[in-house]
Amino acid sequence: MKQTHFGPISAVSIVIANMIGTGVFTGLGYQLLTIQDFAAIIALWVIGGLLSLSGAFVYAELGSMFPHSGGEYRYLSDVFHPSLGFLSGWVSSTIAFTAPLALSSIAVGNYVVASLGYGNPLIIGLITLIGLTAIHSLSHKASGTFQSFSTGAKVLFVIILIVLGCSHADWDFSHFTPTISTAAQMTSPSFAVSLIYVIFAYSGWNASAYIASELKNPERDVPLSIIVGTVFVTIVYVLLNMMYLLVAPINELTVNPETMMPKELVVIAGSHFLPPIFTTISGLIIAFMLISSMSAMVVAGPRVLRTMVHEYLPSEKRSNISSIPVKSIWLQTGIAVLMILTSTYDTLITFTTFLMTLFSSLTALAAIYARFSMRKVHRPYRMFAFPATPVLFLLINVWILYYIMQDKPRDMYYVSAILITGMLAWLILHIRKKRVQA
Repeated sequence: MKQTHFGPISAVSIVIANMIGTGVFTGLGYQLLTIQDFAAIIALWVIGGLLSLSGAFVYAELGSMFPHSGGEYRYLSDVFHPSLGFLSGWVSSTIAFTAPLALSSIAVGNYVVASLGYGNPLIIGLITLIGLTAIHSLSHKASGTFQSFSTGAKVLFVIILIVLGCSHADWDFSHFTPTISTAAQMTSPSFAVSLIYVIFAYSGWNASAYIASELKNPERDVPLSIIVGTVFVTIVYVLLNMMYLLVAPINELTVNPETMMPKELVVIAGSHFLPPIFTTISGLIIAFMLISSMSAMVVAGPRVLRTMVHEYLPSEKRSNISSIPVKSIWLQTGIAVLMILTSTYDTLITFTTFLMTLFSSLTALAAIYARFSMRKVHRPYRMFAFPATPVLFLLINVWILYYIMQDKPRDMYYVSAILITGMLAWLILHIRKKRVQA
Protein backbone atom coordinates (compact mmCIF):
# COMPACT_ATOMS: atom_id res chain seq x y z
CA MET A 1 0.00 0.00 0.00
CA LYS A 2 1.37 3.40 -0.96
CA GLN A 3 2.51 5.56 1.95
CA THR A 4 0.68 8.86 2.42
CA HIS A 5 2.92 11.90 2.76
CA PHE A 6 2.72 15.58 3.73
CA GLY A 7 2.14 18.01 0.85
CA PRO A 8 3.83 21.42 0.31
CA ILE A 9 1.01 23.32 2.07
CA SER A 10 1.38 21.14 5.15
CA ALA A 11 5.16 21.65 5.03
CA VAL A 12 4.81 25.46 4.93
CA SER A 13 2.17 25.25 7.68
CA ILE A 14 4.52 23.26 9.90
CA VAL A 15 7.29 25.86 9.44
CA ILE A 16 5.03 28.85 10.13
CA ALA A 17 3.30 27.19 13.07
CA ASN A 18 6.63 26.13 14.57
CA MET A 19 7.85 29.72 14.42
CA ILE A 20 4.82 31.72 15.58
CA GLY A 21 4.56 30.76 19.23
CA THR A 22 5.26 32.01 22.74
CA GLY A 23 8.36 33.96 21.70
CA VAL A 24 6.65 36.73 19.73
CA PHE A 25 3.85 36.98 22.31
CA THR A 26 6.30 37.47 25.22
CA GLY A 27 9.75 38.48 23.92
CA LEU A 28 9.23 42.24 23.74
CA GLY A 29 8.46 42.40 27.46
CA TYR A 30 11.98 41.13 28.26
CA GLN A 31 13.69 43.33 25.67
CA LEU A 32 12.14 46.48 27.18
CA LEU A 33 13.92 45.82 30.48
CA THR A 34 17.19 47.08 28.97
CA ILE A 35 16.26 48.64 25.60
CA GLN A 36 13.65 51.40 25.27
CA ASP A 37 14.70 52.78 21.88
CA PHE A 38 12.00 51.76 19.41
CA ALA A 39 14.34 51.68 16.41
CA ALA A 40 16.76 49.41 18.28
CA ILE A 41 13.93 47.06 19.24
CA ILE A 42 12.66 46.77 15.68
CA ALA A 43 16.27 46.27 14.58
CA LEU A 44 16.35 43.25 16.91
CA TRP A 45 13.45 41.64 15.07
CA VAL A 46 14.79 42.56 11.63
CA ILE A 47 18.20 41.09 12.49
CA GLY A 48 16.50 37.99 13.85
CA GLY A 49 14.61 37.64 10.58
CA LEU A 50 17.73 38.15 8.45
CA LEU A 51 19.62 35.65 10.59
CA SER A 52 16.82 33.11 10.22
CA LEU A 53 16.59 33.75 6.48
CA SER A 54 20.35 33.22 6.12
CA GLY A 55 19.95 29.98 8.02
CA ALA A 56 16.97 29.10 5.84
CA PHE A 57 19.12 29.35 2.70
CA VAL A 58 21.75 27.12 4.33
CA TYR A 59 19.23 24.46 5.35
CA ALA A 60 17.45 24.70 2.01
CA GLU A 61 20.61 23.67 0.18
CA LEU A 62 21.47 20.89 2.62
CA GLY A 63 17.86 19.74 2.70
CA SER A 64 17.84 19.38 -1.10
CA MET A 65 21.17 17.48 -0.97
CA PHE A 66 20.04 15.12 1.80
CA PRO A 67 16.25 14.76 1.40
CA HIS A 68 15.87 12.62 4.51
CA SER A 69 14.28 13.33 7.91
CA GLY A 70 16.49 14.46 10.75
CA GLY A 71 17.64 18.02 10.05
CA GLU A 72 21.03 18.82 11.62
CA TYR A 73 21.40 15.21 12.71
CA ARG A 74 21.42 14.08 9.07
CA TYR A 75 23.57 16.94 7.75
CA LEU A 76 26.28 16.85 10.43
CA SER A 77 26.46 13.06 10.36
CA ASP A 78 26.91 12.92 6.59
CA VAL A 79 29.23 15.92 6.19
CA PHE A 80 31.38 15.74 9.35
CA HIS A 81 31.05 12.74 11.69
CA PRO A 82 28.24 10.59 13.13
CA SER A 83 29.16 11.60 16.69
CA LEU A 84 28.55 15.28 15.93
CA GLY A 85 25.31 14.45 14.19
CA PHE A 86 24.23 12.35 17.15
CA LEU A 87 24.92 15.24 19.54
CA SER A 88 22.73 17.56 17.47
CA GLY A 89 20.02 14.90 17.38
CA TRP A 90 20.36 14.43 21.12
CA VAL A 91 19.84 18.17 21.64
CA SER A 92 16.86 18.22 19.26
CA SER A 93 15.25 15.23 20.97
CA THR A 94 15.84 16.32 24.57
CA ILE A 95 15.77 20.13 24.41
CA ALA A 96 15.26 21.94 21.09
CA PHE A 97 11.66 20.78 20.57
CA THR A 98 10.68 19.65 24.05
CA ALA A 99 11.56 22.93 25.81
CA PRO A 100 9.40 25.14 23.53
CA LEU A 101 6.71 22.45 23.73
CA ALA A 102 6.79 22.57 27.52
CA LEU A 103 6.74 26.39 27.58
CA SER A 104 3.80 26.49 25.18
CA SER A 105 1.89 23.95 27.27
CA ILE A 106 2.39 26.08 30.38
CA ALA A 107 1.28 29.19 28.49
CA VAL A 108 -1.85 27.49 27.12
CA GLY A 109 -2.93 26.54 30.63
CA ASN A 110 -2.32 30.05 31.93
CA TYR A 111 -4.22 31.71 29.08
CA VAL A 112 -7.24 29.39 29.37
CA VAL A 113 -7.50 29.92 33.13
CA ALA A 114 -7.13 33.69 32.68
CA SER A 115 -10.13 33.70 30.32
CA LEU A 116 -12.37 31.24 32.13
CA GLY A 117 -11.50 32.34 35.65
CA TYR A 118 -11.15 28.80 36.95
CA GLY A 119 -9.25 25.59 36.32
CA ASN A 120 -5.75 24.30 36.93
CA PRO A 121 -3.31 25.66 34.30
CA LEU A 122 -0.93 22.75 34.77
CA ILE A 123 -3.61 20.13 34.13
CA ILE A 124 -5.01 22.05 31.16
CA GLY A 125 -1.54 22.30 29.62
CA LEU A 126 -0.88 18.61 30.11
CA ILE A 127 -4.27 17.58 28.66
CA THR A 128 -3.64 19.79 25.61
CA LEU A 129 -0.20 18.26 25.05
CA ILE A 130 -1.48 14.70 25.34
CA GLY A 131 -4.44 15.45 23.05
CA LEU A 132 -2.15 16.80 20.32
CA THR A 133 0.13 13.80 20.72
CA ALA A 134 -2.84 11.51 20.13
CA ILE A 135 -3.95 13.41 16.99
CA HIS A 136 -0.51 13.26 15.40
CA SER A 137 -0.19 9.57 16.19
CA LEU A 138 -3.18 8.72 13.96
CA SER A 139 -2.25 9.34 10.30
CA HIS A 140 -0.56 11.78 7.93
CA LYS A 141 -3.98 12.92 6.73
CA ALA A 142 -5.29 13.69 10.21
CA SER A 143 -2.00 15.28 11.24
CA GLY A 144 -1.62 17.40 8.08
CA THR A 145 -5.27 18.51 8.05
CA PHE A 146 -5.20 19.63 11.69
CA GLN A 147 -1.88 21.41 11.16
CA SER A 148 -3.01 23.30 8.05
CA PHE A 149 -6.32 24.34 9.64
CA SER A 150 -4.82 25.49 12.96
CA THR A 151 -2.00 27.38 11.24
CA GLY A 152 -4.40 29.09 8.83
CA ALA A 153 -6.64 30.19 11.70
CA LYS A 154 -3.68 31.49 13.69
CA VAL A 155 -2.22 33.44 10.77
CA LEU A 156 -5.62 34.96 10.01
CA PHE A 157 -6.03 36.14 13.60
CA VAL A 158 -2.54 37.66 13.74
CA ILE A 159 -3.11 39.54 10.47
CA ILE A 160 -6.48 40.85 11.70
CA LEU A 161 -4.84 41.93 14.98
CA ILE A 162 -2.08 43.80 13.13
CA VAL A 163 -4.54 45.51 10.74
CA LEU A 164 -6.87 46.60 13.55
CA GLY A 165 -3.97 47.74 15.72
CA CYS A 166 -2.43 49.71 12.88
CA SER A 167 -5.80 51.30 12.11
CA HIS A 168 -6.09 52.43 15.71
CA ALA A 169 -2.51 53.59 16.20
CA ASP A 170 -1.15 57.00 15.27
CA TRP A 171 1.47 55.83 12.78
CA ASP A 172 4.15 58.39 13.50
CA PHE A 173 7.21 56.73 12.01
CA SER A 174 9.48 59.22 13.80
CA HIS A 175 9.21 56.81 16.75
CA PHE A 176 11.24 54.33 14.72
CA THR A 177 13.81 56.78 13.34
CA PRO A 178 17.35 55.73 14.34
CA THR A 179 19.25 58.12 16.61
CA ILE A 180 22.61 58.21 18.41
CA SER A 181 20.88 56.32 21.21
CA THR A 182 19.88 53.61 18.72
CA ALA A 183 23.48 53.04 17.68
CA ALA A 184 24.64 52.93 21.31
CA GLN A 185 21.99 50.39 22.29
CA MET A 186 22.60 48.21 19.22
CA THR A 187 26.28 47.85 20.13
CA SER A 188 25.64 47.11 23.81
CA PRO A 189 25.78 43.71 25.54
CA SER A 190 22.07 44.18 26.36
CA PHE A 191 21.26 44.14 22.64
CA ALA A 192 23.08 40.84 22.16
CA VAL A 193 21.35 39.32 25.20
CA SER A 194 17.96 40.56 23.95
CA LEU A 195 18.60 38.63 20.76
CA ILE A 196 18.23 35.49 22.89
CA TYR A 197 14.47 36.09 23.04
CA VAL A 198 14.33 37.00 19.35
CA ILE A 199 16.20 33.87 18.23
CA PHE A 200 13.92 31.81 20.48
CA ALA A 201 10.90 33.44 18.83
CA TYR A 202 12.23 32.66 15.35
CA SER A 203 13.19 29.08 16.20
CA GLY A 204 11.39 26.54 14.07
CA TRP A 205 12.22 28.03 10.65
CA ASN A 206 13.99 24.76 9.78
CA ALA A 207 11.10 22.52 10.88
CA SER A 208 10.38 20.93 7.51
CA ALA A 209 13.97 19.61 7.33
CA TYR A 210 13.09 17.21 10.14
CA ILE A 211 10.24 15.58 8.20
CA ALA A 212 11.87 15.44 4.75
CA SER A 213 11.33 11.68 4.34
CA GLU A 214 7.60 12.22 4.76
CA LEU A 215 7.22 15.00 2.16
CA LYS A 216 5.87 14.23 -1.31
CA ASN A 217 8.78 15.99 -3.02
CA PRO A 218 11.47 16.76 -0.40
CA GLU A 219 14.00 18.17 -2.87
CA ARG A 220 11.47 20.85 -3.76
CA ASP A 221 9.35 21.15 -0.62
CA VAL A 222 12.13 21.52 1.98
CA PRO A 223 13.69 24.65 0.37
CA LEU A 224 10.27 26.05 -0.57
CA SER A 225 8.70 25.66 2.87
CA ILE A 226 11.73 26.92 4.81
CA ILE A 227 12.24 30.07 2.72
CA VAL A 228 8.57 30.98 2.23
CA GLY A 229 7.75 30.35 5.89
CA THR A 230 10.71 32.37 7.19
CA VAL A 231 10.06 35.40 4.96
CA PHE A 232 6.37 35.44 5.88
CA VAL A 233 6.99 35.15 9.63
CA THR A 234 9.69 37.86 9.57
CA ILE A 235 7.25 40.35 8.07
CA VAL A 236 4.58 39.37 10.60
CA TYR A 237 6.99 39.67 13.56
CA VAL A 238 8.21 43.14 12.61
CA LEU A 239 4.69 44.48 12.09
CA LEU A 240 3.36 42.83 15.26
CA ASN A 241 6.09 44.35 17.46
CA MET A 242 5.64 47.78 15.86
CA MET A 243 1.95 47.50 16.69
CA TYR A 244 2.69 46.56 20.32
CA LEU A 245 4.92 49.61 20.76
CA LEU A 246 2.50 52.04 19.15
CA VAL A 247 -0.74 51.08 20.91
CA ALA A 248 0.40 50.31 24.49
CA PRO A 249 2.58 52.16 27.05
CA ILE A 250 6.05 50.72 27.66
CA ASN A 251 5.40 50.23 31.38
CA GLU A 252 2.47 47.93 30.59
CA LEU A 253 4.50 45.84 28.15
CA THR A 254 7.66 45.43 30.24
CA VAL A 255 8.00 42.33 32.43
CA ASN A 256 8.41 42.66 36.19
CA PRO A 257 12.19 42.40 36.84
CA GLU A 258 11.53 40.74 40.20
CA THR A 259 9.35 37.88 38.96
CA MET A 260 10.56 37.77 35.30
CA MET A 261 7.21 36.23 34.38
CA PRO A 262 6.13 36.78 30.76
CA LYS A 263 3.57 39.49 29.94
CA GLU A 264 0.51 38.73 27.80
CA LEU A 265 1.42 41.24 25.05
CA VAL A 266 -1.48 40.45 22.72
CA VAL A 267 -3.98 40.96 25.55
CA ILE A 268 -2.31 44.18 26.71
CA ALA A 269 -2.14 45.66 23.21
CA GLY A 270 -5.61 44.44 22.25
CA SER A 271 -7.19 46.03 25.33
CA HIS A 272 -6.34 49.45 23.86
CA PHE A 273 -8.26 49.07 20.59
CA LEU A 274 -10.56 46.03 20.74
CA PRO A 275 -14.00 45.70 22.44
CA PRO A 276 -14.01 44.67 26.14
CA ILE A 277 -15.21 41.19 25.19
CA PHE A 278 -11.78 40.62 23.62
CA THR A 279 -10.11 40.85 27.02
CA THR A 280 -12.43 38.12 28.27
CA ILE A 281 -11.87 35.68 25.42
CA SER A 282 -8.33 36.74 24.43
CA GLY A 283 -6.79 34.02 26.54
CA LEU A 284 -8.73 31.36 24.62
CA ILE A 285 -7.70 32.88 21.28
CA ILE A 286 -4.01 32.97 22.21
CA ALA A 287 -4.22 29.47 23.65
CA PHE A 288 -5.52 28.23 20.30
CA MET A 289 -2.65 29.95 18.48
CA LEU A 290 -0.16 28.31 20.80
CA ILE A 291 -1.82 24.95 20.26
CA SER A 292 -0.99 25.33 16.56
CA SER A 293 2.68 25.87 17.48
CA MET A 294 2.65 22.90 19.83
CA SER A 295 1.09 20.80 17.09
CA ALA A 296 3.95 21.59 14.69
CA MET A 297 6.55 20.72 17.34
CA VAL A 298 4.84 17.40 18.03
CA VAL A 299 5.15 16.67 14.30
CA ALA A 300 8.77 17.72 13.72
CA GLY A 301 10.73 16.74 16.82
CA PRO A 302 10.08 12.98 16.97
CA ARG A 303 11.34 12.49 13.41
CA VAL A 304 14.88 13.17 14.61
CA LEU A 305 14.60 10.61 17.39
CA ARG A 306 13.10 8.03 15.01
CA THR A 307 15.97 8.51 12.55
CA MET A 308 18.52 8.04 15.35
CA VAL A 309 16.79 4.91 16.62
CA HIS A 310 16.77 3.41 13.12
CA GLU A 311 20.50 3.93 12.78
CA TYR A 312 21.72 3.05 16.26
CA LEU A 313 19.22 0.36 17.26
CA PRO A 314 19.01 -1.94 14.23
CA SER A 315 16.41 -4.13 15.93
CA GLU A 316 13.98 -1.19 15.64
CA LYS A 317 14.19 -0.99 11.82
CA ARG A 318 10.92 -2.79 11.30
CA SER A 319 8.98 0.46 10.87
CA ASN A 320 9.08 2.41 7.59
CA ILE A 321 11.17 5.59 7.78
CA SER A 322 8.31 7.50 6.12
CA SER A 323 5.66 6.23 8.52
CA ILE A 324 4.44 8.05 11.64
CA PRO A 325 6.94 7.57 14.52
CA VAL A 326 4.34 6.93 17.22
CA LYS A 327 6.81 5.75 19.89
CA SER A 328 9.07 8.78 19.33
CA ILE A 329 6.11 11.15 19.47
CA TRP A 330 5.03 9.81 22.87
CA LEU A 331 8.61 9.78 24.18
CA GLN A 332 9.02 13.47 23.26
CA THR A 333 5.77 14.22 25.06
CA GLY A 334 7.07 12.40 28.14
CA ILE A 335 10.22 14.54 28.21
CA ALA A 336 8.13 17.71 27.77
CA VAL A 337 5.93 16.68 30.71
CA LEU A 338 9.03 16.36 32.91
CA MET A 339 10.11 19.86 31.86
CA ILE A 340 6.69 21.27 32.63
CA LEU A 341 6.94 19.88 36.14
CA THR A 342 10.55 20.87 36.88
CA SER A 343 11.88 23.82 34.82
CA THR A 344 11.60 27.62 34.83
CA TYR A 345 10.72 29.83 31.86
CA ASP A 346 13.82 32.05 31.70
CA THR A 347 16.32 29.21 32.19
CA LEU A 348 14.68 27.07 29.50
CA ILE A 349 14.85 29.91 26.97
CA THR A 350 18.53 30.62 27.64
CA PHE A 351 20.12 27.19 27.36
CA THR A 352 17.71 26.05 24.65
CA THR A 353 18.62 29.06 22.51
CA PHE A 354 22.33 28.51 23.16
CA LEU A 355 22.23 24.88 22.05
CA MET A 356 20.05 25.52 18.99
CA THR A 357 22.34 28.37 17.94
CA LEU A 358 25.44 26.22 18.48
CA PHE A 359 24.27 23.38 16.22
CA SER A 360 22.77 25.61 13.57
CA SER A 361 26.21 27.31 13.41
CA LEU A 362 27.88 23.93 12.93
CA THR A 363 25.34 23.21 10.19
CA ALA A 364 26.39 26.41 8.39
CA LEU A 365 29.99 25.21 8.61
CA ALA A 366 28.87 21.90 7.16
CA ALA A 367 27.25 23.67 4.20
CA ILE A 368 30.49 25.55 3.48
CA TYR A 369 32.62 22.42 3.85
CA ALA A 370 30.27 20.35 1.68
CA ARG A 371 30.64 22.82 -1.20
CA PHE A 372 34.30 21.78 -1.45
CA SER A 373 34.28 18.19 -0.18
CA MET A 374 31.09 17.02 -1.94
CA ARG A 375 31.32 18.74 -5.32
CA LYS A 376 29.75 15.80 -7.16
CA VAL A 377 26.67 15.54 -4.95
CA HIS A 378 23.52 16.74 -6.77
CA ARG A 379 22.18 20.05 -5.43
CA PRO A 380 18.63 20.74 -6.65
CA TYR A 381 18.83 24.06 -4.79
CA ARG A 382 21.90 26.26 -4.28
CA MET A 383 21.77 28.86 -1.54
CA PHE A 384 21.56 32.55 -2.33
CA ALA A 385 24.80 34.62 -2.17
CA PHE A 386 27.20 31.87 -1.17
CA PRO A 387 29.52 32.18 0.80
CA ALA A 388 28.22 35.46 2.25
CA THR A 389 24.98 33.82 3.48
CA PRO A 390 26.50 31.12 5.73
CA VAL A 391 29.34 33.42 6.85
CA LEU A 392 26.88 36.12 7.98
CA PHE A 393 24.83 33.46 9.74
CA LEU A 394 27.95 32.19 11.52
CA LEU A 395 29.24 35.61 12.60
CA ILE A 396 25.95 36.68 14.17
CA ASN A 397 25.55 33.31 15.87
CA VAL A 398 29.06 33.43 17.36
CA TRP A 399 28.33 36.94 18.64
CA ILE A 400 25.13 35.71 20.31
CA LEU A 401 26.83 32.65 21.81
CA TYR A 402 29.60 34.79 23.29
CA TYR A 403 27.21 37.16 25.04
CA ILE A 404 25.01 34.37 26.33
CA MET A 405 28.07 32.81 27.98
CA GLN A 406 29.03 36.20 29.43
CA ASP A 407 25.55 37.08 30.70
CA LYS A 408 24.24 33.63 31.74
CA PRO A 409 27.30 31.66 32.94
CA ARG A 410 25.28 29.45 35.31
CA ASP A 411 23.08 28.22 32.48
CA MET A 412 26.22 26.88 30.80
CA TYR A 413 26.19 24.09 33.41
CA TYR A 414 22.94 22.84 31.87
CA VAL A 415 24.48 23.11 28.40
CA SER A 416 27.55 21.14 29.49
CA ALA A 417 25.44 18.46 31.17
CA ILE A 418 23.31 17.94 28.06
CA LEU A 419 26.35 17.72 25.76
CA ILE A 420 28.25 15.36 28.08
CA THR A 421 25.29 13.00 28.50
CA GLY A 422 24.77 13.10 24.73
CA MET A 423 28.37 12.12 24.09
CA LEU A 424 28.15 9.28 26.60
CA ALA A 425 24.93 8.07 24.96
CA TRP A 426 26.65 8.07 21.55
CA LEU A 427 29.60 6.07 22.86
CA ILE A 428 27.32 3.44 24.41
CA LEU A 429 25.10 3.15 21.32
CA HIS A 430 28.08 3.23 18.94
CA ILE A 431 29.77 0.34 20.77
CA ARG A 432 26.47 -1.59 20.88
CA LYS A 433 25.94 -1.03 17.15
CA LYS A 434 29.44 -2.30 16.34
CA ARG A 435 28.86 -5.45 18.39
CA VAL A 436 25.54 -6.14 16.67
CA GLN A 437 27.07 -5.63 13.22
CA ALA A 438 30.01 -7.89 14.13
